[in-house]
Amino acid sequence: GINAEYGGMGKKKIGYWLKEGKAKRIDISKIEEILSRKYDCDLVAMDVDRDTLPRVDAMFHKMSDLLFDARQGKASAIDQLEKFMKYFKAHEGLPVFDPLSNIETLLDRVLMMEAIQKCSNTCSVDTKFHSCGYHLVESEDAISINEALAAKNFQFPLICKSRIAQGALGHDMSIIFSEEGLKQVKSSNVIVPFIDHDAVLYKVFVCGDKFHVVTRPSITLNKLLSNNSQINVYNFHSDTVSKVTVDSSKVQEDLCKSYDLSPLSEKYMALIPAG
Repeated sequence: GINAEYGGMGKKKIGYWLKEGKAKRIDISKIEEILSRKYDCDLVAMDVDRDTLPRVDAMFHKMSDLLFDARQGKASAIDQLEKFMKYFKAHEGLPVFDPLSNIETLLDRVLMMEAIQKCSNTCSVDTKFHSCGYHLVESEDAISINEALAAKNFQFPLICKSRIAQGALGHDMSIIFSEEGLKQVKSSNVIVPFIDHDAVLYKVFVCGDKFHVVTRPSITLNKLLSNNSQINVYNFHSDTVSKVTVDSSKVQEDLCKSYDLSPLSEKYMALIPAG
């Protein structure tokens, strides 16, 4: 629940900051109606263009783009971020979902993987939680990359992503099936093993001791291989594959299209089930 000591008596106010397009996509007016009807709370937009931000009892936001733009030196983003940081400092104890420090971790895939590894290491042996590890590319030489991956017992296929998980390139990814495919890997890319997952991703949202799970469409390896007999690399944009509005069957249908890709070795074709 909301920190009762922070907001005092009276009707609670929930602040939010979202880009206009995001607010429309999630239907912020519906959230406002639910908060008012079920929880007797008012939803308040945190407009940083105001001279002062309103006092609220809790706040949620989607500031990943703002943090990324500020990192890139965008003046307007830096100004907005500084205003929010001053506000949070002036209202210490305000529940914020998520704290900016947590978002910073999610923007960097190395920090993210280290956090996941830490969770995996602290879990009991009975807990079904596993980190598959990662490799941060330091050299663009395919042979050196392959040797480093072999030393970590990584096997093809692999997923290659940019280290920064935001911005125009943050959602560009590749499934790499061979050493030949490693030739397109760039320095500071992050490589992880590809685990076939039946074209379904699970996103888990956690708040205290409560959690909520949603599914997103994804790519299935068998479908990809069965429709592309000559392939070393498959490039895709995760933001177009895994949107909540994307039809999973359409994602798989798109994999049937031909691509100008080089030959896939027979041992990966053997991954395709008979029939």
